[in-house]
Amino acid sequence: MTIFLKDILYTIYGDKMIIYVDLVFLLNIFLDFILLMSVSVTLVRNASIKRLFLGSLIGGVSTLILFISVSSILLIIIKIILGLLMVITCFGFKSIKYTFNNLFYLYTISFSVGGGLYLLKNKYFYNYFILIIGFIIVCFIYVKQIKKFKIHYSEYYNVTIYYNDKEIKLVGYLDTGNKLYDNYKGRPIILIDKEIEYNLEDVIYVSYISLNNESILKCLKPKKIVINNHSFYNYLIGLSNKKFRLDGVDCILHSEMKGVL
Repeated sequence: MTIFLKDILYTIYGDKMIIYVDLVFLLNIFLDFILLMSVSVTLVRNASIKRLFLGSLIGGVSTLILFISVSSILLIIIKIILGLLMVITCFGFKSIKYTFNNLFYLYTISFSVGGGLYLLKNKYFYNYFILIIGFIIVCFIYVKQIKKFKIHYSEYYNVTIYYNDKEIKLVGYLDTGNKLYDNYKGRPIILIDKEIEYNLEDVIYVSYISLNNESILKCLKPKKIVINNHSFYNYLIGLSNKKFRLDGVDCILHSEMKGVL
C-alpha cells in the first residue's frame, strides 16, 4: 500500500508537505494488516493475529520507497518480493499454487482499495489509461474464477480439535465423499495430515478399503471438535500419511457434518 500512501499524502498536502516517518510507517502497517486479514478471511487461511502482525511489519519496510528514487521495474520487483515474504510469513508455504493464490488476492484487494485513490491524484491521460487497463485485466481474471471460488471456498471451515488438553487449529474441507466410519462403534472419521503428539495407547486402528486394497488407519479419539460454534463429540480423527492436494487444507471433514454446518 506504500505507493498509494504516497498519493494520499500528495493529494491532501500537495508538493509542500511535512512527512512524519513514524506515522507513515504505522499507517502502512495498519493498512497491510487490514489487507492480510481480508485475505485470511476470504481464503479461510486461519492465520493468527501474531502472524498477521509480523506480515504487516514486513510490509511496513516498503515505507522506505517513499524516500528513495527507484525505477518502475525495480519498484515492481521490490513489491513482489515483499508481497511474497508477507504471505509466506502469514500463511506459510504449502505449495506454489497456494502461495500464488495468497499473493494474487493480496494484490487484488490492494489494487481495489488503492486504485481509486491513485486515480484521483493523477490527472494525465496515460495514467488513467494504464490504471483502467490494469483494472480490466484484474477484473477479468477475478470474474473468470469467481464461480469456482464461491463453490470451492464455501466448503472451507475453521476447525478446532480438543485433544490431550491441547487446541489444534486446522482448516477443514467438507468432502461429501468422506464416508469413513469406525467399524467397531460406527463413529464418523475426519482425516488430518498435520502431525500431532499422541500416546500409542490411545491409538485406535480402523480398517478401510481403498482402491480395492484393505488398509489400516491410525485414529485418535478427541474430547470434541468445534466448527462454526457447533460441537461434535462422537468422532474420530484419522492420521493420514499423505498430504491433501486441496489449496490450504489440512483436514477432510466427514460427509455427515454437512447437515449441521
